[in-house]
Amino acid sequence: MAKLVRVVCVLLAAVAGAAAAAEADAMSYIVHVAEEHAPRPSPPRLLARAYASFLRDSLPAGISRPAPRVLYSYAHAATGFAARLTERQAAHLASQRSVLAIVPDATQQLQTTLSPSFLGLSASSGLLPRSNGATDVVIGVIDSGIYPKDRASFAADASLPPPPRKFRGTCVSTPSFNASAYCNNKLVGARFFYLGYEAAHCRLNETVESKSPLDTVGHGTHTASTAAGSAGVDASFFDYAKGKAIGMAPGARYL
Repeated sequence: MAKLVRVVCVLLAAVAGAAAAAEADAMSYIVHVAEEHAPRPSPPRLLARAYASFLRDSLPAGISRPAPRVLYSYAHAATGFAARLTERQAAHLASQRSVLAIVPDATQQLQTTLSPSFLGLSASSGLLPRSNGATDVVIGVIDSGIYPKDRASFAADASLPPPPRKFRGTCVSTPSFNASAYCNNKLVGARFFYLGYEAAHCRLNETVESKSPLDTVGHGTHTASTAAGSAGVDASFFDYAKGKAIGMAPGARYL
């Protein structure tokens, strides 16, 4: 009996190891689904579960393992979902009429620190002066978070009107991110999403990183100020290269 138990344990360990190896071959993708094929469950909070069923129905038996895992679902700015898929699963979905595109998760590298010239923009003519500072725009920054405390680039500007009525963003409070103190008519929304990171890497170390909108890396804060930072902010690098910082769209709000 003891020998049989040992054999069963070895088999279970082998199965678990194979499953872990299969999961290791998967990666995160964003799947854009054609609107006419997108599920519309009632209530809408069941959308992620509906997309899990969409995946089961879309994948043939030969490539349905390991089972795909839906991370997030989208119904506003995009229609679709984010999921852990193998390369074969992603390729099969990409061939379906119901799927518009599949975008693999990837780390983007720095391109430039001179955004206007990189984009071919001029401060005296063309798109920049005609945009009027993008005062009717809300920019969505998807990055490492935001650290707005004591940052003049993100300070409340009395000249900015409230966000458009159709705006549905929200600021989420956590122990490390006080939404009532940090959010204003400049920073009009702040949320956090970490499942894709944990699926690709490991659980977040909350002694170093924060499961909140708070930026503990610095990249998201820098990117947000580059995009929509307020005008006329004193800036320097350890008191070197002193000057004035201004975002590409200083009149815009962001989330």
